[in-house]
Amino acid sequence: MRTRVVLMLILVLLTPMASASEVGFNREESLSAEALNIQAGEVSPSGSNLLLVGDDGFVHMISASAPGDRSQDQDIDSQRSARFNDVAWHPNGETALIAGDLGAALRYTMSDNSIQALKGAGILGSIELTAASWRAGGDLAFFGAKNGNVYSFNEGEGMMQMENTLSSEITDVACHLEQNICLFTTLDDGIAVIDRTREVTWIDGTSGDTWVAVDCADPLYRKCAAFASGRRHVSVVLDIEDASKSTSGEVMQLVQGSSDFVSVSRGYDGTSLVHLAPMESVRYQLDADEVFMHIESEAITSYDADVAGQRIALMWETGEDDGWFVTNEGSIVEIYPTETRESLGIMETIIFAAVAISVPGVIIGLIFMNSPYLQRKYRQLRGFERKE
Repeated sequence: MRTRVVLMLILVLLTPMASASEVGFNREESLSAEALNIQAGEVSPSGSNLLLVGDDGFVHMISASAPGDRSQDQDIDSQRSARFNDVAWHPNGETALIAGDLGAALRYTMSDNSIQALKGAGILGSIELTAASWRAGGDLAFFGAKNGNVYSFNEGEGMMQMENTLSSEITDVACHLEQNICLFTTLDDGIAVIDRTREVTWIDGTSGDTWVAVDCADPLYRKCAAFASGRRHVSVVLDIEDASKSTSGEVMQLVQGSSDFVSVSRGYDGTSLVHLAPMESVRYQLDADEVFMHIESEAITSYDADVAGQRIALMWETGEDDGWFVTNEGSIVEIYPTETRESLGIMETIIFAAVAISVPGVIIGLIFMNSPYLQRKYRQLRGFERKE
């Protein structure tokens, strides 16, 4: 019993203490004085540009490194009035796919700022497309639809409807950064994996949650992460040889926060930044399958109540806690690490010093209490018993 208690104490002392990130805010010049409803955006592979899409055929390019500089904006005429729901850059950074209502399956070409319908898009009719993503090789893209359909696209074949899909809305599509394996999430049917041959396999044990987003943020790990209503999340381990054998881990729940997962952006250094409605975010670390508070609603409300009432459309970073987010209404806010986060305060210093001192002592004590030989030697040295 004594050994068990000491072991538990060591585990407690060695467990890292997680706390909310402390970030500062700086509001930049907004995109427009007019009412906007931005649905999604993505940073170009070069990291230089940010393509935003939204209601009423809205397509807009801004600088990713100076997003508050309106002189660098490019207003792109889509010649359409449908709502655009997602955008996905091709790995070469020269074109991007746009998915939207009324069967909008489009390609933006950066060289001439043109937008054209994709080959074979006529099969969609008026189906609402909700998500799009290119797989790592850049040879094939996937579109998800509100009616549960998933479509593949390449220039040779055009748009093709895939088999073994169900009827629940596709909420997100994400592909591994190095392997030609992709995942998609649904509201009611669970999570599915798409292998190299475009075969769809549903992952066991995932149909009980309402999945809203998926991300494969770190190329070093052969797994992705999905996020569901109720602040729940799960890692999906990809089987590279046979994607149909991919498995999910234990579904975990974030206790902190007061709102719910709605979407995800790519964070710094292989992390995911998960948006919570209306105005919070958390950082997910794929390697440890852990979630930490990133922006708390109270902090952004204290800074700017107007921004706090909006919704995060996209976040992007140039360093940990160092970047920007843009809201659905076009507000742009810089985030940066605060000075208080860069150094330990006096209480933290005391705590860490106590831990540093106590842990070695506890370990030595544990070894001593479980060693009759050391105990006997100690008694002999103190003269409590004579040497044999």
